Amino acid sequence: MKNVFKSQLCLLRQKMSLSQDALAQKLYVSRQSVSKWEHGDAEPDIDKLISLAEILAVDLNFLLSGQQSNEELIIRLQNISKKFKKTVLKDINLSVYGRDRIALLGANGSGKTTIINTIVGLVKPDGGRVRRFFNSSDDLSVMSQENVLIESLKVREHVMLSAQIQRQYSPIFVTEMIKKFNLNEQAQVIISQLSGGQRRRLALLISLLKPSKLLILDEPTVGMDLESIDFFWHYLDHVGGSVITITHDFNQIDKYFTRVILLKNGVIDKDVSVAAIHANNQTIEQWYRISNQEVG
Repeated sequence: MKNVFKSQLCLLRQKMSLSQDALAQKLYVSRQSVSKWEHGDAEPDIDKLISLAEILAVDLNFLLSGQQSNEELIIRLQNISKKFKKTVLKDINLSVYGRDRIALLGANGSGKTTIINTIVGLVKPDGGRVRRFFNSSDDLSVMSQENVLIESLKVREHVMLSAQIQRQYSPIFVTEMIKKFNLNEQAQVIISQLSGGQRRRLALLISLLKPSKLLILDEPTVGMDLESIDFFWHYLDHVGGSVITITHDFNQIDKYFTRVILLKNGVIDKDVSVAAIHANNQTIEQWYRISNQEVG
């Protein structure tokens, strides 16, 4: 618990762009006290823990253990199984909570995309139950691995159309989003003429037109140039709600995610908080390599 807390504190403080000095001032303690907490050399008293949870906008249980409260449950998969020509999911049990940032890892064919499609509702499981605690039409956003774009439209036309479909349209909003995603110069360019990185940015823009309780991203940085990749991860850090991402960008998982799920042969082999992995002095890549060497 102690090691998880120190990692959680450091991660959450950095996500809020708070220096140790700034956090110390909010708590009326010295910077050295915050430093000792983050290094595991000391622990705050209960009053300071409660204040920390309030400042970092998380519940106390999440701060201490990395575990979410059932009150924030977004979706639950219970004993899910699915077979196509062969079994791809076996007895999957998964709960997603309101502040989760989940990285879904696994080799090709391990069942990652099938889990995503089950959550979205594109795949009906052969067995088990999916319980959604949100409105799929209003509270779910998806960015698939393949760009689902209308090639003959111009960028601005496509954003306008998507915003209207999602009931988010206003001329000012469309203009602001195009600027925010660095596509202003391409606003009147036909989508078929965009570069791969520009297409991925446009696909991300469309998936983020409306606020959602659950955002699903399938290999979002595939095909992006380095500038677009940096922009993507920076922007993702400011997205509200829960996020499930299929990715193997290990450096970014260390920075932006709270939880890692490893799939092997259609089963969840591991479901671990990022804080717990860091508490064992491992990066996500180190943990992934070691976990894949173990017998699944």
